[in-house]
Formats: sequence, C-alpha cells, structure tokens
Amino acid sequence: MASFEQFVLKVKPALDIFLRAPSPENLERLRNELQHFNFRQMKVFHAQILAPLVLKLEELNGANQDLMAGILDCVRIVMSKLYLEDVQELRTLLVIVLKQIRESGAITTRPNLSEELKLISVQCIAEALRRSNSDVLEVFYTQTSAMLLGQILLSLVEFIEKEKYRKLVIGSLECLMTVFYVHDEAEFTDVVLRYQVADTIFIFLPKIVTVLLKTSLADEKLGDTLKSAAIKALGRVLCIIFDQSNNAAIKCTYDKNDFKTLIGNIKQYKGDSLESDADIFGNKKSQDHIEERLKRMQGNGRSKQWFKATSKKLRTIYVQTNILRSHESVRVRTEYARMCCTLIDSCAHNLEENFLLLLESVIAMTEDRDMNINKMCQRTLNQLQHLGNANECIFDDYAETLFDEHIAKLPRVINRGVDVEQYAELIFLKGFLTNLSTARLHCLFLVPKNLEMLCHCLLAAVDMKMTRDLLTAEYAIREIVEADYVECAKLNWRQYKYLNSERCVNLVKDICGILGNSKGVNRLIYDFLFELLVQKNEAMNEILLLLLWVGTAADIKGNKSLDMELVELLIEEILNDKHWYLALQPDASWRLKVDKPTDWFVDRTPGLYESAVEIRTQDVDLDDERDVADVNKSQRITILDAQFNVLYTCLVLDALGHCATFYGSRFDRYTFRCLHKVLLKVASNNTMVYQAASFCLVSIQKALKFAEVSHLIETHTDYISYHLNTILKRTPESSSAVDILTVVLQLSSRRALPHLETIFQTIQEECSKSQQNENINAFLRAFHAFLKHITQWQNSSDADVTAVPMQIIDDAIQNDDHLKNWLQILESSNSFIEDGDVNVDNENIKYTEIAENSSADVDMIDESADVKPQLPRHIDMVKNILNQTLKFVSFRENSQQILALECLICGLPLLRNYEDELLPLVHLIWSPLVEKFRNGDVIVLNRCFTLMNILATYAKDFILKRSLDDVIPYLKNFLIKSAHHSRTEKITAQTQEHKLQVILLKSFANLIESIQIDGKHLNEIVESVSLYLAKEQPKDLQALAVQFYESLYSYNGPLAYMTLVKRAHIINYKDNVDKVFRNWLK
Repeated sequence: MASFEQFVLKVKPALDIFLRAPSPENLERLRNELQHFNFRQMKVFHAQILAPLVLKLEELNGANQDLMAGILDCVRIVMSKLYLEDVQELRTLLVIVLKQIRESGAITTRPNLSEELKLISVQCIAEALRRSNSDVLEVFYTQTSAMLLGQILLSLVEFIEKEKYRKLVIGSLECLMTVFYVHDEAEFTDVVLRYQVADTIFIFLPKIVTVLLKTSLADEKLGDTLKSAAIKALGRVLCIIFDQSNNAAIKCTYDKNDFKTLIGNIKQYKGDSLESDADIFGNKKSQDHIEERLKRMQGNGRSKQWFKATSKKLRTIYVQTNILRSHESVRVRTEYARMCCTLIDSCAHNLEENFLLLLESVIAMTEDRDMNINKMCQRTLNQLQHLGNANECIFDDYAETLFDEHIAKLPRVINRGVDVEQYAELIFLKGFLTNLSTARLHCLFLVPKNLEMLCHCLLAAVDMKMTRDLLTAEYAIREIVEADYVECAKLNWRQYKYLNSERCVNLVKDICGILGNSKGVNRLIYDFLFELLVQKNEAMNEILLLLLWVGTAADIKGNKSLDMELVELLIEEILNDKHWYLALQPDASWRLKVDKPTDWFVDRTPGLYESAVEIRTQDVDLDDERDVADVNKSQRITILDAQFNVLYTCLVLDALGHCATFYGSRFDRYTFRCLHKVLLKVASNNTMVYQAASFCLVSIQKALKFAEVSHLIETHTDYISYHLNTILKRTPESSSAVDILTVVLQLSSRRALPHLETIFQTIQEECSKSQQNENINAFLRAFHAFLKHITQWQNSSDADVTAVPMQIIDDAIQNDDHLKNWLQILESSNSFIEDGDVNVDNENIKYTEIAENSSADVDMIDESADVKPQLPRHIDMVKNILNQTLKFVSFRENSQQILALECLICGLPLLRNYEDELLPLVHLIWSPLVEKFRNGDVIVLNRCFTLMNILATYAKDFILKRSLDDVIPYLKNFLIKSAHHSRTEKITAQTQEHKLQVILLKSFANLIESIQIDGKHLNEIVESVSLYLAKEQPKDLQALAVQFYESLYSYNGPLAYMTLVKRAHIINYKDNVDKVFRNWLK
C-alpha cells in the first residue's frame, strides 16, 4: 500500500477519532498506526500529524497526564522516523516538550507530575536532538539557545538527583549525554560541532559535574547500571568541555619538562571546594540576573584562565573518583578507566595538574583483574612515550615525589579499615612499582627513609589480629589423622586487624612479590626485616609473613637461583631453636593456691567470732604473698603473651611449610633438622598450633613427593629415633620425646614400630617414677597412641588373613601319597631279611628306647600341665600398660582421669581373646569406675559409660550383679533428671550433659543385652528411656530413643510393647510410638 493511501485510510481516521474523542483506546490505535506507517512522504504529512497532536497537547494542559504522556510518545515515534532539517522545528519541539514538565523561567519542574510523563518528555528531548542532522545542530548550538539548553539541563539534573524511578534516571543520563553531543550515536570526529557545543553549554558544567559525581559515588543500592551510566556521562562531558582539538598545541604530548612543571605546581593545590560563582544554579536569583551572568561568561569563553580556574575546582572531583578503581563491578571500573584514558588522550594540556591524578589511576588500573581494563590502561601509558624507553624517564623523574605522597597517607588509609580505600591505594602502589624501571626502583630504596617507610607500611597492612581462638585447646585426646592439603591450606591463624578482604591481602602479597623479584631491592628488604627480627620488634609475626612473601615470590623474571638464596636464608632462621619452644599457655598459677587446705565446706555454722577468724585466715595467707614475691613479673606468661606466642608459632610453621613447597624435592637437606620439631607441634593440644603443624607436615610431604605422610615418617624413622634418644638423654624429665612418639605412632604403619620399641620401653619405665608427675599427661597420650596403633595393626592383620584364601588338600591326592609310601616300604623290606638276627636284636633295642622316651614325655606333660601359655609380645605390653594406667583413674586432675579412661577404652578390647588377663583387670577397674559414677562429673562420665559398655560387651555377666547394685541406679536417675532439663530448656550448644544423654541412649541397648539385665531393673530402664519419646525433646534424642526400642524388640519385645502402649494415647508421644510400631512391622 502506498504511503498516501495508508495515511488516508488508516493514519488520518485514527488521528481524527482521537482528536474528537481522546481516550486511551483511541490513542493506542493511533500509536499502532504510526509505528507501521512509512514516513518516506513525511514532508507532505508533517504538519497534518504533528500540528494536531501539539494542539491537543496544549488543550489538555495537565488535565490528563496519561493522555499527555501518550501524545508525547506519538510525537517521539514520529520523530524517530525522520530527520529534522529545520532548526525552528527542533526549537519548537523542544519548547513544547519542556513546557509539559517545566514552567517558563521556573527554577524547578512542575509539581505532581507522573513518572511516565517525565520519562517520555526526556525521551522526546533526546530523540529530537538525536534525529537532527549536523547542519541543524550547528545552527542550534549558539548563544541564542543557551537559555533553552539551560532549562533542559536543569530539568535533567533535577531528575538525576532526586528521582527514584530507575528508568527515568537512566533516561535522563542518556538525554544529558545527547544534549552535550556525546551520546553513542554522535560523530566524535566532528571537531567543529563538538567545539561549538562545548562553547555553548560549558557555563553549566559545575552543577552537572556535582550531580554526576554524587550519583557515581552513591550507595551500592543504586546499582551498577546507574553508577556506570553516571561515570560514562561524567567522563564524556568533561572530555568535550576540556577538549580543544582545534588547537595545534594539543597535538604534542608531555615531555620531561612538562612533568617537572606539573610536579612543581601540584603543591599549590589544596583541594578547593567545587562550588563557585560559575555555578549559576547555586542561587535562586531573578531571570534578568541569570541572563546577565550568562552573557558575561559566554563573552569570555573557554579561555586559558577559565581552564586553569576550572581545573583547580575540579581537583576534588578527580580525588574523590579515584576510589572507583577499587569498585567490585567490572562495568563500573571499565567506565572509570575509559574516562581516565580518554581525558589523558584528548585533554591532557587543559587538565593542568589534574593530569597527574588521572595518570595515577591509569597506573593503578594497569594491574586490574580484568584484562580489558588492564590492556586499555597499558595502551594509554604506552602512548605517552616519545621514543624507546622514554616512558621510564617520565616516571623516574617524579617517582620519589609520587612515592612520598602516597606512602605518607597509606598508614591512615589502612588504619581506617575501609576496604575500597585500601584497595585503591594498594593497587596504585602495585602499579607504580611495576611500571617503575628496575634501576630507579633500586635507587629509590637505597634511601633508608624510603625503605623504612615502605616496610613499616607493609607491616601495618598485615598487622595480625590476636583472638581468643588462639588459646583454644583440646582437653582430651585428639585423634591425629593425615590432614588434607586443601583443608590445611585455609590458614585460619592468618587473621588481619585492618585488611578486611582477600583482594587487599593479595595486593600486599603481589607488592612483596614485585619487591622480591627485583634484584638488589629484595636484599635490602630482607636485611631490614631481619634486623627488626633480631631486635625482637613487636611486629615479629608480621615480619615473618613479609619475609615469606618476599622470599617466595614467583619467578616472573626467571631469578630462580636468587629466590632460592632468599628462601635458604629464611629457612636457616626459622630452624633456629629460639623460634620453637615458646610458652603456649598463660601462666596464672602464681595467683591461685589450688591445693591450699580449707575449711569452707565443713558442714557446720561457726559462731560470729569463729567465723571472723576463719574468714581472716582464708583471705590473708603468707604463702600467697611469698609466692607473688618469688615470681618475677618478667617471667610471668600473661594471656596476651600466650596468644602472641601461639600466633608466632603458627606463622613459623606456616612459613616453613610454604618454603618447603617452594623449595621442592631439594628440601630433604633440611628434613633431619626440622621433621622432629614439626611432629612435636602436631602433638600440641592447642588447636591452632596443631592445624599449622599439620599444614607444615603435609607441605613437606608434598615437597618431597611422598604419597602419604606415613611414608614420609617411615622413610625418616632413623632421624626421628636419633632425636628421640637425644632428647631423652639430655632432658629425661621433658615430655617432648613422648609427644613426638605419640604422633609417630598415630601417623605411621606397623613397619615403623620395631625402630621405636626401645624408646617405648624407656617411656614405660619413666612413667613409673614418682618424679615424673608433671609429665603424666604426656605418658598417657603416648600409651593411648600405642594402644591405637596396636588396634589398627591387629585390624589390618585380621583383614590380611581374611583376604588370603585357605589351601585345602584334596583327600584323593593325600591317599595316593600314603599308598606310594607304603609300597616303597614293602619293596625295601627284602633287603633286611638277609641279616634277620641282627635286625631283630636292633629292633628290640629300638622298641625299648622308644618305650623309655614315651614314658619320659608323659611325665613332662604332667609336670607342665599347670604352666600358663606365654602371651604374645604385643598382648603382654598391652596388659602392662593397662595395669600401669589403672592407677591414674583415681587421680584428682580431670585431664589425667580422661586420658586414663581413654587408654582403658582403647586397650580392653585387645584382651577380648584372653579371658584370664581380662577379668582380673575388670575386677581392678570396677572400684575406681564406680567412684567416678558417684562423683557425677559429666565430662568424666561420658568416658565412664563408654568404658562400662566395653566391659559389658566383653566381660558380660561377670559384672551383672555389681552393675545392678552400683551403676544402673545412677544411670536411671540421670536419664530421668536430664530428660526434664532437655524437655524444658532449649539446647543451643552441645553441652556435656547432652553428650552423655546421647551416649546413654545410643549404647544402653547393647549394655542390657550384653549383661542380660532383666526383671525390675529392665522395666525401670525402659520406662526412663520412654521419656525421650516426647516431641518436646531434641530431635536427636527422640531418634535415639526410637532406635533404642527397635534394638530392644529382639531382646524383650513384650516388655517394650507394653511400655509403649501405655504412652501411645498421649499426644506428645504418639508420633514416635507409631514410628516404633511401624519399624517393628517391617
């Protein structure tokens, strides 16, 4: 259909219907027709479409904002289909659209406008300017249009600053760029038009830049899209305003003299405020006054004085926006990098001293994580070169000034703890050191002041946080297993006081890597840090970390041998004994007299005088004063001292492990000196030290290319044995050797045991001595490790025997062999007939001797019938250990009781096949075990019941009578009392009482079945457990109670059934009772 016919048959009727009856339906029909209309004949129908719509828009005059928005949308559609070729049409359309949102000459927009009307008005303004050809824009961007453009810009700035509708703000930013002719479709090579646009609207720059800065630095709730659009608009607006492409002088680039001039002048700038008299929107003044100021400013134009004054005002903008280089969003960083690079490329001379601020951001973002940003900034730096390595000369000339400026404010930035500020400064320092020439870098740090300031800044950056977790210790026996490298590499002890993100930590590490890869500089850094370490500087922890990062820097430039030399220096220092034997627990014993006899708990009420005397003698004690006087304050280990020592020990192990990984297979030269020290720390009861030692041990294993830690230990068993014997001979009262042996037993296989037999016997003998009371815990840990080792060995041996198929001899083959033997005897009998007499005499003698020997053997068997068979060697050792451990169950210290019980729990199952050895031990164990049940210490009771369950499993009815009399009543009472607590109190943590409940419910069924409890006692136990079927109990206890009744069904089903039936009708118990019944029926 031709355009004329389509207009007459569709567009014109739809337009007439809407003009006669304006409604949303008619307006939608008109919009659809306009979208499908071919505008090739638009010149003919222009007035017949736009003019009626404009008149109708004036007629509505705010009466119906929805219809007004729809009419403006139709106008936008019409404009999007054509190019405006008359400047008067452009100006008329802009005035009409602007009138809908703003009164002529008003300072603010109309009140109570809908967001849809604002949005479509902004889109119409942008579309009108976008669809105007360059000739129209050249005529439009003159001084006569300044007031109209000012009104438009004022409306857009207001929308950007105050509106919450995201789409409207984005549309306003796009329209703002269109007004400045810097939108995506603009012809950036049209130098004349860009120059004319800048000369026309440069007077509105202050308010626009202020609002765009505010939007760019707004809260993260604003979103990356809006922030990146604001940065994009800010960069393009500044670029077109400060671009003077028609000036031939701009075509040259900066040389060394220019940089020196900038450096000399930069000290004069103090970061003045952005507000000035040039901000024509800052004050609400009359229309005549505004027009007068506009004419005065337009007459002067963008002179050198204006560029200089404006650059001074804009310094605050560039200083505040440099934080954007640390933004998380790649889109935001990309727009900021493009802004800096574009301004440097196009506006360098007009930026004055702000050029250095932009250059700093470009230098910093050459180290950005995104490769596109990295390449963009690197390309800009390369373009600053004149020839050859001139870029190095430019940086060298102002390196010290730039370094001093940033290194002076870096401590303040770090101490503030703001992540984006820290990242912005650290990434600049990294980019600065990377782009600086090696020679200049070496000269820079030959100055002692610069070296000291840099090292102190890096030490402040990695300042470690000492937390309460550093003193967390395992009060029982820790199960030492081969640690996973990934789990160990989490390095939980590295917690920084000021650095709050991993990216900032990585930047500090990268900076140390750059310094470590710089020949000569790394030596200066190492010498300075080693001197601080020798002086026992308070930052010893941080010094170790920096030494590690500088020494193990990745060999980017191939300086492998140099790196090895630094690592060797660090390893030699770490292996010094002074770093390995620090006190890891606070010493507060000098303040408390635990064993002092007291009369406070005597069951009597003394008189007034007696009470006063008693209190007096208890409060003041000469022993306390003497102890305080005897202990030197400098020798006391406070909590802070212990935390510091733990952290330092962890970092020593951390550094050694990383050095081993970096050194590789050649680290075996240090194994003899370090392996026993690392194993000693693995045995530590401090959780952090144990984790750090595990990481170090696994790192050594990986470095030496062993498949498992056990292979590493078995290969170096001779080293370990040597050091163990040396320690025992030198300091027999020390527990170090025992701790090392404990770890070796748990981490090695049975092949390592013969090498350690003599050492273990020595430890067993030392344990029996009375002067070894202080090392009882270490001995008990060694005993437990040996028992665990024997258990693992026995289990593996049983598995090996089971895996070997039995060799069965066929009966037929065996019979054939016997038949052949008899045939051979019969054939050979002929040779004896010839000497028959002799043979008969000989046979008689033989029979006589055989009879005598047989009678002697019978006598020997009768005599040895009462002698016990000899026990296997490992069973005899287990028996001796258990007998020796038994006495520690009655000791006062909880730790010794727990360790002794753990040894009994682990060792008794090894005697299950030796009843003559097991039952006497059970008899000896029973009295102290019952005593522990009566004391009621829940921590100890967990192990006591576990031991009780083992006794029941292997001793069975041997302990039935005494169990019913001594232990079972207590356990029943505990279940009843604790059921009330767990039902009424919400459990937020795994208390010791809760753990004991779990153990009892899990193992009581096995105890009942093992010792065959029946009758009244069984009924009471079953009733006690039924309390845990209530739905108010914790979920885990309910599940264990259900499991108890399922296990009891096979032992005494009728009793279990009757007990549950009594509670089946109670609502709180019904669900769990039904669950038990369903499981029984399966």
